[in-house]
Amino acid sequence: MPSVKADGVIDQWATIVEQAAGRGEYIYTELDTELTKANIPQVTWSRGDVNMGMMTRSREFLIIKNAGLREYTMYVHARDVGAHLDCGWILTVTPGIFKKTFSKHLTGSAVALSQSLGVFSQQDLSAWTGIVHRTFLRIVKDLMGDLDQDITGMNTTSKGFLSVW
Repeated sequence: MPSVKADGVIDQWATIVEQAAGRGEYIYTELDTELTKANIPQVTWSRGDVNMGMMTRSREFLIIKNAGLREYTMYVHARDVGAHLDCGWILTVTPGIFKKTFSKHLTGSAVALSQSLGVFSQQDLSAWTGIVHRTFLRIVKDLMGDLDQDITGMNTTSKGFLSVW
């Protein structure tokens, strides 16, 4: 089972859709359909349980990976919180043990060397996470529109490593 560690989270975005509990399956189905249409090179996804480390409870996410950027994973969620739907994503970087140890010793950060990408890799990472973000955002906005909710004040940008928009 994949784990999300706080020190590996490099970007994230989330919003609450009011009075939308029970609509998570709609989000996952639409996102699967739209990602299939997008045909992003080397990107695959599957649903699965994710935890925050050993001996912690898990939650379901859509786990999105790019074969060309193996250390990066995007976790998308749509989960009920009372009567509402919490929708969001988390982008993580998970270096291997050797790279993590070397990076920590060299820079003080376990993920610094993994975040030092070449220009083409930066473009690829920005492109596939940006496509996922915009697609997910459009689906959430459509749901809010169906529920006659105002989307004008909705945060549409992330604030992390990539500042995806």
